[in-house]
Amino acid sequence: MTAGSFARRLATFLLEWAISLAPTDTIEWGNAVLGELHQVEGDWSALLWAIGGAGMLLKHTLVAVIFPGRNHPLSSSSNLFRKGGTVRKTVTYATTACIVASLLFLLAPVFRMAVHVSLAQWSPLLHVSPFDRPEPASRLEVLKRKAIQKHDGEALAFVAVHSGDQSESVRLAEEAVRLNPGLTWVYGVVAVDWSFFPQIERWTSALQTFDPENALSHLIAAERIDIEQIENRKIPRNAREESAEWKNAMAAAFQSPKLNTYSKQLEDLNRTILLRYQINDPFLISTNHFYRVPSYTATDSSRYAELLLEDGKSREDQGDRKSAFEHYSAVVRFAQTLGENGGFPMAKCLRDAFQRLGSLSEKEGNSQQAELYSFLAKTADSAGMEETFTVRSQLDSEEVTRWNALLARASGVALLLSGTVLLICVASLVVRRRSLQLAALQPSGMTLAFSFAGAVTALFSSILLYISYRPYAEIAQRFIHTGDNTGLADLSKFLGYTGIPLGAGWVSGKYLSVERFAFYFWSAVAGLCVLVLMFSILRFLIRPNARAANRLDG
Repeated sequence: MTAGSFARRLATFLLEWAISLAPTDTIEWGNAVLGELHQVEGDWSALLWAIGGAGMLLKHTLVAVIFPGRNHPLSSSSNLFRKGGTVRKTVTYATTACIVASLLFLLAPVFRMAVHVSLAQWSPLLHVSPFDRPEPASRLEVLKRKAIQKHDGEALAFVAVHSGDQSESVRLAEEAVRLNPGLTWVYGVVAVDWSFFPQIERWTSALQTFDPENALSHLIAAERIDIEQIENRKIPRNAREESAEWKNAMAAAFQSPKLNTYSKQLEDLNRTILLRYQINDPFLISTNHFYRVPSYTATDSSRYAELLLEDGKSREDQGDRKSAFEHYSAVVRFAQTLGENGGFPMAKCLRDAFQRLGSLSEKEGNSQQAELYSFLAKTADSAGMEETFTVRSQLDSEEVTRWNALLARASGVALLLSGTVLLICVASLVVRRRSLQLAALQPSGMTLAFSFAGAVTALFSSILLYISYRPYAEIAQRFIHTGDNTGLADLSKFLGYTGIPLGAGWVSGKYLSVERFAFYFWSAVAGLCVLVLMFSILRFLIRPNARAANRLDG
Protein backbone atom coordinates (compact mmCIF):
# COMPACT_ATOMS: atom_id res chain seq x y z
CA MET A 1 0.00 0.00 0.00
CA THR A 2 1.46 3.33 -1.06
CA ALA A 3 1.72 6.40 1.17
CA GLY A 4 -0.90 8.16 -0.97
CA SER A 5 -3.53 5.43 -0.71
CA PHE A 6 -2.87 5.17 3.02
CA ALA A 7 -3.45 8.91 3.45
CA ARG A 8 -6.74 8.67 1.52
CA ARG A 9 -7.93 5.71 3.62
CA LEU A 10 -6.93 7.45 6.83
CA ALA A 11 -8.88 10.56 5.78
CA THR A 12 -11.99 8.48 5.12
CA PHE A 13 -11.62 6.66 8.44
CA LEU A 14 -11.26 9.93 10.40
CA LEU A 15 -14.42 11.43 8.91
CA GLU A 16 -16.48 8.24 9.33
CA TRP A 17 -15.34 7.94 12.96
CA ALA A 18 -16.16 11.60 13.69
CA ILE A 19 -19.59 11.21 12.04
CA SER A 20 -20.32 8.14 14.20
CA LEU A 21 -19.83 10.27 17.33
CA ALA A 22 -21.46 13.46 16.08
CA PRO A 23 -24.88 14.75 17.23
CA THR A 24 -27.80 14.02 14.90
CA ASP A 25 -28.16 17.58 13.60
CA THR A 26 -24.52 17.60 12.41
CA ILE A 27 -24.49 14.19 10.70
CA GLU A 28 -25.89 15.61 7.45
CA TRP A 29 -23.11 18.19 7.35
CA GLY A 30 -20.52 15.49 8.10
CA ASN A 31 -21.82 13.29 5.27
CA ALA A 32 -21.55 16.25 2.94
CA VAL A 33 -17.90 16.75 3.92
CA LEU A 34 -17.32 13.02 3.39
CA GLY A 35 -18.91 13.21 -0.05
CA GLU A 36 -16.75 16.17 -1.07
CA LEU A 37 -13.66 14.29 0.13
CA HIS A 38 -13.66 12.25 -3.09
CA GLN A 39 -13.55 15.47 -5.11
CA VAL A 40 -10.41 16.78 -3.39
CA GLU A 41 -7.32 16.42 -5.58
CA GLY A 42 -4.25 14.93 -3.95
CA ASP A 43 -4.20 12.35 -1.16
CA TRP A 44 -2.45 14.57 1.40
CA SER A 45 -4.78 17.47 0.60
CA ALA A 46 -7.66 15.08 1.22
CA LEU A 47 -6.17 14.14 4.59
CA LEU A 48 -5.96 17.81 5.60
CA TRP A 49 -9.57 18.27 4.46
CA ALA A 50 -10.65 15.32 6.60
CA ILE A 51 -8.75 16.55 9.67
CA GLY A 52 -10.49 19.92 9.44
CA GLY A 53 -13.93 18.36 9.06
CA ALA A 54 -13.36 15.80 11.82
CA GLY A 55 -12.10 18.54 14.12
CA MET A 56 -15.28 20.55 13.60
CA LEU A 57 -17.48 17.53 14.28
CA LEU A 58 -15.56 16.63 17.43
CA LYS A 59 -15.87 20.20 18.69
CA HIS A 60 -19.65 20.01 18.31
CA THR A 61 -19.60 16.65 20.05
CA LEU A 62 -17.73 18.03 23.07
CA VAL A 63 -20.12 20.98 23.29
CA ALA A 64 -23.00 18.53 23.38
CA VAL A 65 -21.32 16.52 26.13
CA ILE A 66 -20.63 19.55 28.33
CA PHE A 67 -24.09 21.15 27.85
CA PRO A 68 -26.47 18.18 27.42
CA GLY A 69 -29.43 19.89 29.06
CA ARG A 70 -29.44 23.13 27.10
CA ASN A 71 -31.67 23.79 24.11
CA HIS A 72 -28.61 24.09 21.92
CA PRO A 73 -29.24 23.66 18.19
CA LEU A 74 -26.61 20.96 18.11
CA SER A 75 -28.41 18.72 20.54
CA SER A 76 -32.08 19.78 20.43
CA SER A 77 -33.08 17.02 18.03
CA SER A 78 -30.77 14.37 19.40
CA ASN A 79 -31.09 11.84 22.18
CA LEU A 80 -27.47 10.78 22.07
CA PHE A 81 -26.62 12.67 25.24
CA ARG A 82 -29.12 11.18 27.58
CA LYS A 83 -27.77 9.24 30.53
CA GLY A 84 -25.84 6.32 29.15
CA GLY A 85 -25.82 7.79 25.64
CA THR A 86 -23.32 6.81 22.96
CA VAL A 87 -21.15 9.90 23.23
CA ARG A 88 -21.00 9.79 27.02
CA LYS A 89 -20.04 6.13 26.92
CA THR A 90 -17.36 6.78 24.32
CA VAL A 91 -15.85 9.66 26.29
CA THR A 92 -16.00 7.64 29.52
CA TYR A 93 -14.28 4.67 27.90
CA ALA A 94 -11.65 6.96 26.35
CA THR A 95 -11.01 8.64 29.72
CA THR A 96 -10.65 5.27 31.45
CA ALA A 97 -8.34 3.98 28.73
CA CYS A 98 -6.06 7.03 28.99
CA ILE A 99 -5.90 6.73 32.77
CA VAL A 100 -5.07 3.02 32.60
CA ALA A 101 -2.44 3.62 29.92
CA SER A 102 -0.85 6.35 32.04
CA LEU A 103 -0.76 4.07 35.08
CA LEU A 104 0.81 1.29 33.03
CA PHE A 105 3.82 3.56 32.45
CA LEU A 106 4.57 3.20 36.16
CA LEU A 107 5.48 -0.44 35.54
CA ALA A 108 8.56 0.76 33.63
CA PRO A 109 11.54 1.57 35.94
CA VAL A 110 12.73 4.20 33.45
CA PHE A 111 9.45 6.07 33.73
CA ARG A 112 9.42 5.93 37.53
CA MET A 113 12.91 7.41 37.56
CA ALA A 114 11.82 10.02 34.99
CA VAL A 115 9.03 11.12 37.34
CA HIS A 116 11.60 11.36 40.13
CA VAL A 117 13.80 13.54 37.92
CA SER A 118 10.91 15.80 36.87
CA LEU A 119 10.09 16.47 40.53
CA ALA A 120 13.59 17.88 41.16
CA GLN A 121 12.44 21.32 39.95
CA TRP A 122 10.25 21.65 43.05
CA SER A 123 13.19 21.33 45.42
CA PRO A 124 14.44 24.94 44.98
CA LEU A 125 10.92 26.20 45.71
CA LEU A 126 10.96 24.44 49.07
CA HIS A 127 14.63 25.03 49.97
CA VAL A 128 15.69 28.34 48.48
CA SER A 129 19.47 28.73 48.66
CA PRO A 130 22.13 29.42 46.02
CA PHE A 131 23.96 26.32 47.23
CA ASP A 132 20.99 23.93 47.24
CA ARG A 133 21.29 20.95 44.94
CA PRO A 134 18.54 18.61 43.70
CA GLU A 135 19.85 15.67 45.69
CA PRO A 136 18.10 12.59 47.08
CA ALA A 137 18.85 13.51 50.70
CA SER A 138 16.98 10.54 52.20
CA ARG A 139 19.02 8.03 50.21
CA LEU A 140 22.25 9.78 51.12
CA GLU A 141 21.25 9.70 54.77
CA VAL A 142 20.50 5.96 54.60
CA LEU A 143 23.80 5.34 52.82
CA LYS A 144 25.67 7.42 55.40
CA ARG A 145 24.24 5.37 58.27
CA LYS A 146 25.17 2.11 56.54
CA ALA A 147 28.68 3.39 55.84
CA ILE A 148 29.19 4.41 59.48
CA GLN A 149 27.97 1.01 60.69
CA LYS A 150 30.25 -0.85 58.28
CA HIS A 151 33.16 1.60 58.68
CA ASP A 152 33.10 1.96 54.90
CA GLY A 153 35.44 4.85 54.08
CA GLU A 154 34.64 4.73 50.37
CA ALA A 155 30.91 5.09 50.99
CA LEU A 156 31.53 8.02 53.35
CA ALA A 157 33.69 9.65 50.67
CA PHE A 158 30.86 9.09 48.16
CA VAL A 159 28.37 10.83 50.47
CA ALA A 160 30.84 13.64 51.12
CA VAL A 161 31.21 14.35 47.40
CA HIS A 162 27.45 14.31 46.73
CA SER A 163 26.24 16.06 49.87
CA GLY A 164 24.72 19.51 49.51
CA ASP A 165 25.73 20.52 53.04
CA GLN A 166 29.25 22.01 53.25
CA SER A 167 29.89 21.21 56.92
CA GLU A 168 28.58 17.65 56.50
CA SER A 169 30.64 17.16 53.34
CA VAL A 170 33.83 18.32 55.07
CA ARG A 171 33.18 16.20 58.17
CA LEU A 172 32.47 13.03 56.18
CA ALA A 173 35.52 13.57 53.95
CA GLU A 174 37.77 13.74 57.01
CA GLU A 175 36.15 10.62 58.47
CA ALA A 176 36.61 8.77 55.16
CA VAL A 177 40.31 9.66 55.01
CA ARG A 178 40.73 8.62 58.65
CA LEU A 179 39.30 5.18 57.81
CA ASN A 180 41.18 4.91 54.52
CA PRO A 181 44.19 7.24 54.00
CA GLY A 182 44.24 6.19 50.36
CA LEU A 183 41.17 8.38 49.89
CA THR A 184 43.10 11.59 50.65
CA TRP A 185 42.44 12.66 47.05
CA VAL A 186 38.81 13.28 48.11
CA TYR A 187 40.09 16.41 49.88
CA GLY A 188 40.88 17.82 46.45
CA VAL A 189 37.41 17.11 45.06
CA VAL A 190 35.56 18.54 48.07
CA ALA A 191 37.90 21.56 48.34
CA VAL A 192 37.32 22.43 44.68
CA ASP A 193 33.58 22.11 45.16
CA TRP A 194 33.28 24.24 48.32
CA SER A 195 36.35 26.50 47.93
CA PHE A 196 36.59 27.96 51.44
CA PHE A 197 36.23 26.48 54.94
CA PRO A 198 38.40 26.39 58.10
CA GLN A 199 40.05 23.01 57.38
CA ILE A 200 41.17 23.84 53.86
CA GLU A 201 44.70 24.93 54.78
CA ARG A 202 45.31 21.63 56.58
CA TRP A 203 43.81 19.75 53.63
CA THR A 204 46.16 21.37 51.11
CA SER A 205 49.13 20.29 53.22
CA ALA A 206 47.77 16.73 53.31
CA LEU A 207 47.27 16.76 49.54
CA GLN A 208 50.82 18.00 48.95
CA THR A 209 52.13 15.11 51.05
CA PHE A 210 49.79 12.60 49.36
CA ASP A 211 50.46 13.75 45.78
CA PRO A 212 53.52 16.07 45.80
CA GLU A 213 53.82 16.36 42.00
CA ASN A 214 50.23 17.54 41.53
CA ALA A 215 49.55 21.25 40.97
CA LEU A 216 45.97 20.99 42.25
CA SER A 217 46.79 21.50 45.94
CA HIS A 218 48.77 24.66 45.16
CA LEU A 219 45.91 26.07 43.05
CA ILE A 220 43.53 25.39 45.94
CA ALA A 221 45.89 27.22 48.29
CA ALA A 222 46.04 30.23 45.94
CA GLU A 223 42.25 30.34 45.73
CA ARG A 224 42.01 30.31 49.52
CA ILE A 225 44.25 33.38 49.65
CA ASP A 226 42.13 35.10 46.96
CA ILE A 227 38.93 34.53 48.95
CA GLU A 228 40.55 35.74 52.19
CA GLN A 229 41.62 38.94 50.43
CA ILE A 230 38.08 39.52 49.16
CA GLU A 231 36.60 38.95 52.61
CA ASN A 232 39.15 41.31 54.18
CA ARG A 233 38.65 43.82 51.34
CA LYS A 234 42.36 43.90 50.60
CA ILE A 235 42.41 43.04 46.91
CA PRO A 236 45.74 43.63 45.09
CA ARG A 237 45.56 45.66 41.91
CA ASN A 238 47.87 43.30 40.02
CA ALA A 239 49.87 40.10 40.47
CA ARG A 240 53.02 42.00 41.50
CA GLU A 241 51.23 43.35 44.57
CA GLU A 242 50.10 39.87 45.63
CA SER A 243 51.35 38.43 48.92
CA ALA A 244 54.45 36.26 49.06
CA GLU A 245 52.25 33.33 50.10
CA TRP A 246 50.17 33.61 46.93
CA LYS A 247 53.24 33.93 44.72
CA ASN A 248 54.83 30.89 46.39
CA ALA A 249 51.66 28.84 45.84
CA MET A 250 51.50 29.80 42.16
CA ALA A 251 55.22 29.23 41.69
CA ALA A 252 54.85 25.73 43.12
CA ALA A 253 51.88 25.09 40.80
CA PHE A 254 53.86 26.25 37.74
CA GLN A 255 56.75 23.97 38.72
CA SER A 256 54.52 20.92 39.22
CA PRO A 257 54.89 18.31 36.47
CA LYS A 258 51.18 17.35 36.36
CA LEU A 259 47.64 18.44 37.13
CA ASN A 260 45.38 15.64 38.34
CA THR A 261 41.82 16.68 39.14
CA TYR A 262 40.97 13.14 40.35
CA SER A 263 38.10 12.83 37.87
CA LYS A 264 39.00 9.20 37.12
CA GLN A 265 39.22 8.31 40.81
CA LEU A 266 35.85 9.97 41.36
CA GLU A 267 34.20 8.02 38.54
CA ASP A 268 35.64 4.75 39.87
CA LEU A 269 34.41 5.59 43.37
CA ASN A 270 30.92 6.41 42.09
CA ARG A 271 30.62 3.15 40.17
CA THR A 272 32.01 1.08 43.06
CA ILE A 273 29.47 2.44 45.56
CA LEU A 274 26.58 2.29 43.10
CA LEU A 275 27.22 -1.40 42.52
CA ARG A 276 28.02 -2.20 46.14
CA TYR A 277 24.81 -0.66 47.53
CA GLN A 278 22.58 -1.26 44.46
CA ILE A 279 21.89 2.46 43.91
CA ASN A 280 20.07 3.52 40.76
CA ASP A 281 19.40 7.18 41.48
CA PRO A 282 20.49 9.40 38.54
CA PHE A 283 21.42 12.28 40.83
CA LEU A 284 23.92 9.98 42.53
CA ILE A 285 25.12 8.41 39.29
CA SER A 286 26.13 11.76 37.83
CA THR A 287 28.71 13.66 39.83
CA ASN A 288 28.08 17.06 41.39
CA HIS A 289 31.75 17.92 40.87
CA PHE A 290 30.98 21.02 38.81
CA TYR A 291 34.53 22.34 38.48
CA ARG A 292 37.52 20.13 37.79
CA VAL A 293 39.84 22.87 39.06
CA PRO A 294 39.31 25.76 41.52
CA SER A 295 37.16 28.53 40.09
CA TYR A 296 40.03 31.06 40.38
CA THR A 297 42.48 28.86 38.43
CA ALA A 298 42.14 30.51 35.02
CA THR A 299 42.47 34.03 36.46
CA ASP A 300 45.30 33.18 38.87
CA SER A 301 47.23 31.27 36.22
CA SER A 302 47.01 33.98 33.58
CA ARG A 303 47.95 36.70 36.10
CA TYR A 304 50.98 34.79 37.33
CA ALA A 305 51.95 33.90 33.75
CA GLU A 306 51.89 37.59 32.79
CA LEU A 307 54.06 38.32 35.84
CA LEU A 308 56.59 35.68 34.68
CA LEU A 309 56.57 37.10 31.16
CA GLU A 310 57.24 40.60 32.50
CA ASP A 311 60.06 39.37 34.75
CA GLY A 312 61.48 37.32 31.88
CA LYS A 313 61.52 40.37 29.60
CA SER A 314 63.22 42.38 32.34
CA ARG A 315 65.89 39.65 32.71
CA GLU A 316 66.30 39.53 28.96
CA ASP A 317 66.86 43.29 28.81
CA GLN A 318 69.46 42.92 31.54
CA GLY A 319 71.31 40.31 29.47
CA ASP A 320 70.30 37.32 31.62
CA ARG A 321 68.94 35.26 28.74
CA LYS A 322 69.14 31.97 30.64
CA SER A 323 66.86 33.20 33.40
CA ALA A 324 64.52 34.76 30.82
CA PHE A 325 64.38 31.44 28.96
CA GLU A 326 63.43 29.65 32.20
CA HIS A 327 60.62 32.14 32.87
CA TYR A 328 59.18 31.79 29.36
CA SER A 329 59.52 28.01 29.44
CA ALA A 330 57.71 27.84 32.80
CA VAL A 331 54.72 29.59 31.23
CA VAL A 332 54.72 27.20 28.25
CA ARG A 333 55.05 24.12 30.43
CA PHE A 334 52.25 25.06 32.80
CA ALA A 335 49.94 26.22 30.00
CA GLN A 336 50.31 22.83 28.37
CA THR A 337 49.79 21.10 31.73
CA LEU A 338 46.68 23.16 32.43
CA GLY A 339 45.20 22.53 28.97
CA GLU A 340 41.59 23.64 28.49
CA ASN A 341 41.29 24.45 32.20
CA GLY A 342 43.30 27.62 31.61
CA GLY A 343 40.74 29.18 29.31
CA PHE A 344 41.37 31.90 26.74
CA PRO A 345 43.60 34.18 28.92
CA MET A 346 46.14 31.40 29.38
CA ALA A 347 46.08 30.63 25.65
CA LYS A 348 47.16 34.22 24.98
CA CYS A 349 49.99 33.89 27.50
CA LEU A 350 51.12 30.68 25.80
CA ARG A 351 51.30 32.44 22.43
CA ASP A 352 53.27 35.36 23.91
CA ALA A 353 55.67 32.94 25.60
CA PHE A 354 56.37 31.12 22.32
CA GLN A 355 56.92 34.43 20.53
CA ARG A 356 59.43 35.59 23.16
CA LEU A 357 61.22 32.25 23.09
CA GLY A 358 61.45 32.60 19.31
CA SER A 359 62.83 36.12 19.62
CA LEU A 360 65.33 34.95 22.23
CA SER A 361 66.49 32.06 20.04
CA GLU A 362 66.92 34.38 17.10
CA LYS A 363 69.11 36.71 19.18
CA GLU A 364 71.28 33.73 20.08
CA GLY A 365 71.64 32.82 16.38
CA ASN A 366 69.55 29.63 16.57
CA SER A 367 67.36 30.19 13.50
CA GLN A 368 65.90 26.67 13.45
CA GLN A 369 64.79 26.94 17.05
CA ALA A 370 63.34 30.40 16.32
CA GLU A 371 61.33 29.01 13.40
CA LEU A 372 60.03 26.22 15.61
CA TYR A 373 58.87 28.65 18.30
CA SER A 374 57.28 30.88 15.65
CA PHE A 375 55.39 27.89 14.31
CA LEU A 376 54.27 26.93 17.84
CA ALA A 377 53.04 30.50 18.44
CA LYS A 378 50.87 30.23 15.32
CA THR A 379 49.71 26.81 16.48
CA ALA A 380 48.71 28.35 19.81
CA ASP A 381 46.55 30.85 17.91
CA SER A 382 45.01 28.01 15.89
CA ALA A 383 44.42 26.08 19.10
CA GLY A 384 42.63 29.10 20.51
CA MET A 385 40.39 29.28 17.44
CA GLU A 386 39.82 25.54 17.64
CA GLU A 387 38.91 25.89 21.31
CA THR A 388 36.42 28.59 20.35
CA PHE A 389 34.88 26.25 17.79
CA THR A 390 34.80 23.45 20.36
CA VAL A 391 33.04 25.69 22.86
CA ARG A 392 30.46 26.64 20.25
CA SER A 393 29.92 22.97 19.38
CA GLN A 394 29.47 22.18 23.06
CA LEU A 395 26.94 24.99 23.34
CA ASP A 396 25.02 23.56 20.37
CA SER A 397 24.94 20.08 21.92
CA GLU A 398 24.03 21.66 25.25
CA GLU A 399 21.05 23.29 23.55
CA VAL A 400 19.67 19.81 22.80
CA THR A 401 20.18 18.81 26.44
CA ARG A 402 18.47 22.00 27.58
CA TRP A 403 15.43 21.33 25.39
CA ASN A 404 15.19 17.73 26.61
CA ALA A 405 15.27 18.97 30.21
CA LEU A 406 12.63 21.59 29.39
CA LEU A 407 10.42 18.89 27.90
CA ALA A 408 10.91 16.70 30.98
CA ARG A 409 10.07 19.58 33.35
CA ALA A 410 7.01 20.66 31.35
CA SER A 411 5.78 17.06 31.13
CA GLY A 412 6.26 16.64 34.87
CA VAL A 413 4.24 19.78 35.63
CA ALA A 414 1.51 18.77 33.17
CA LEU A 415 1.39 15.28 34.70
CA LEU A 416 1.04 16.75 38.18
CA LEU A 417 -1.69 19.18 37.14
CA SER A 418 -3.65 16.56 35.20
CA GLY A 419 -3.46 14.17 38.15
CA THR A 420 -4.76 16.93 40.41
CA VAL A 421 -7.67 17.63 38.04
CA LEU A 422 -8.59 13.93 37.94
CA LEU A 423 -8.48 13.66 41.73
CA ILE A 424 -10.69 16.74 42.10
CA CYS A 425 -13.17 15.32 39.58
CA VAL A 426 -13.34 11.98 41.41
CA ALA A 427 -13.62 13.67 44.84
CA SER A 428 -16.37 16.03 43.68
CA LEU A 429 -18.25 13.15 42.08
CA VAL A 430 -18.11 11.04 45.25
CA VAL A 431 -19.13 13.97 47.46
CA ARG A 432 -21.99 14.98 45.17
CA ARG A 433 -23.37 11.45 44.70
CA ARG A 434 -22.54 10.42 48.30
CA SER A 435 -21.75 6.90 47.16
CA LEU A 436 -18.74 4.78 46.18
CA GLN A 437 -20.71 2.41 43.98
CA LEU A 438 -19.73 2.67 40.32
CA ALA A 439 -23.34 2.44 39.15
CA ALA A 440 -24.24 5.51 41.15
CA LEU A 441 -21.25 7.57 39.98
CA GLN A 442 -22.78 9.24 36.93
CA PRO A 443 -20.66 12.35 36.15
CA SER A 444 -22.13 15.53 34.76
CA GLY A 445 -21.08 16.77 31.36
CA MET A 446 -18.68 19.32 32.85
CA THR A 447 -17.04 16.74 35.14
CA LEU A 448 -16.75 14.28 32.26
CA ALA A 449 -15.13 16.92 30.04
CA PHE A 450 -12.56 17.89 32.67
CA SER A 451 -11.85 14.23 33.38
CA PHE A 452 -11.33 13.52 29.70
CA ALA A 453 -8.99 16.51 29.29
CA GLY A 454 -7.01 15.51 32.40
CA ALA A 455 -6.71 11.89 31.28
CA VAL A 456 -5.54 12.80 27.76
CA THR A 457 -3.04 15.30 29.18
CA ALA A 458 -1.74 12.70 31.63
CA LEU A 459 -1.22 10.16 28.84
CA PHE A 460 0.61 12.55 26.51
CA SER A 461 2.69 13.91 29.39
CA SER A 462 3.70 10.37 30.36
CA ILE A 463 4.76 9.61 26.78
CA LEU A 464 6.81 12.81 26.45
CA LEU A 465 8.41 12.36 29.88
CA TYR A 466 9.44 8.81 29.04
CA ILE A 467 10.84 9.80 25.64
CA SER A 468 12.80 12.80 26.99
CA TYR A 469 14.47 10.82 29.80
CA ARG A 470 15.06 7.45 28.09
CA PRO A 471 18.44 8.38 26.44
CA TYR A 472 19.86 9.57 29.75
CA ALA A 473 18.63 6.44 31.54
CA GLU A 474 20.63 4.40 29.02
CA ILE A 475 23.73 6.52 29.72
CA ALA A 476 23.37 5.87 33.45
CA GLN A 477 22.86 2.12 33.09
CA ARG A 478 25.76 1.82 30.66
CA PHE A 479 28.05 3.57 33.13
CA ILE A 480 26.98 1.37 36.06
CA HIS A 481 27.24 -1.96 34.27
CA THR A 482 30.19 -1.42 31.92
CA GLY A 483 32.01 1.63 33.29
CA ASP A 484 31.53 3.46 29.98
CA ASN A 485 31.42 7.16 30.86
CA THR A 486 30.36 8.27 27.37
CA GLY A 487 27.59 10.81 27.74
CA LEU A 488 28.02 11.15 31.50
CA ALA A 489 28.66 14.87 31.11
CA ASP A 490 25.40 15.22 29.15
CA LEU A 491 23.58 13.36 31.93
CA SER A 492 24.99 15.76 34.53
CA LYS A 493 23.95 18.78 32.46
CA PHE A 494 20.48 17.34 31.88
CA LEU A 495 19.97 16.76 35.60
CA GLY A 496 21.30 20.24 36.33
CA TYR A 497 18.68 21.78 34.03
CA THR A 498 15.87 19.64 35.45
CA GLY A 499 16.64 21.10 38.87
CA ILE A 500 15.59 24.57 37.64
CA PRO A 501 11.86 25.30 38.12
CA LEU A 502 9.84 25.67 34.95
CA GLY A 503 9.69 29.42 34.28
CA ALA A 504 13.01 30.25 35.96
CA GLY A 505 16.33 30.76 34.18
CA TRP A 506 16.42 32.31 30.71
CA VAL A 507 12.91 33.12 29.50
CA SER A 508 12.38 35.17 26.31
CA GLY A 509 15.90 36.57 26.48
CA LYS A 510 15.58 37.61 30.13
CA TYR A 511 17.08 35.83 33.12
CA LEU A 512 14.92 35.11 36.14
CA SER A 513 16.81 33.75 39.13
CA VAL A 514 15.49 30.77 41.08
CA GLU A 515 15.24 32.89 44.24
CA ARG A 516 13.13 35.56 42.52
CA PHE A 517 10.99 32.93 40.82
CA ALA A 518 10.36 31.25 44.19
CA PHE A 519 9.24 34.61 45.59
CA TYR A 520 6.82 35.17 42.70
CA PHE A 521 5.55 31.58 42.93
CA TRP A 522 4.73 31.69 46.64
CA SER A 523 3.27 35.18 46.28
CA ALA A 524 0.91 33.83 43.62
CA VAL A 525 0.00 30.86 45.83
CA ALA A 526 -0.69 33.17 48.77
CA GLY A 527 -2.80 35.46 46.57
CA LEU A 528 -4.79 32.52 45.25
CA CYS A 529 -5.45 31.30 48.79
CA VAL A 530 -6.70 34.76 49.76
CA LEU A 531 -9.07 34.82 46.76
CA VAL A 532 -10.44 31.37 47.63
CA LEU A 533 -10.94 32.45 51.24
CA MET A 534 -12.75 35.63 50.18
CA PHE A 535 -14.95 33.68 47.78
CA SER A 536 -15.84 31.18 50.52
CA ILE A 537 -16.70 33.97 52.96
CA LEU A 538 -18.88 35.79 50.41
CA ARG A 539 -20.65 32.59 49.52
CA PHE A 540 -21.29 31.89 53.20
CA LEU A 541 -22.71 35.40 53.73
CA ILE A 542 -24.86 35.42 50.59
CA ARG A 543 -26.60 32.07 51.15
CA PRO A 544 -28.44 33.04 54.39
CA ASN A 545 -29.65 36.27 52.77
CA ALA A 546 -30.94 34.33 49.76
CA ARG A 547 -32.80 31.89 52.01
CA ALA A 548 -34.34 34.75 53.98
CA ALA A 549 -35.50 36.40 50.76
CA ASN A 550 -37.11 33.16 49.60
CA ARG A 551 -39.03 32.88 52.90
CA LEU A 552 -40.34 36.42 52.54
CA ASP A 553 -41.43 35.76 48.96
CA GLY A 554 -43.20 32.61 50.14
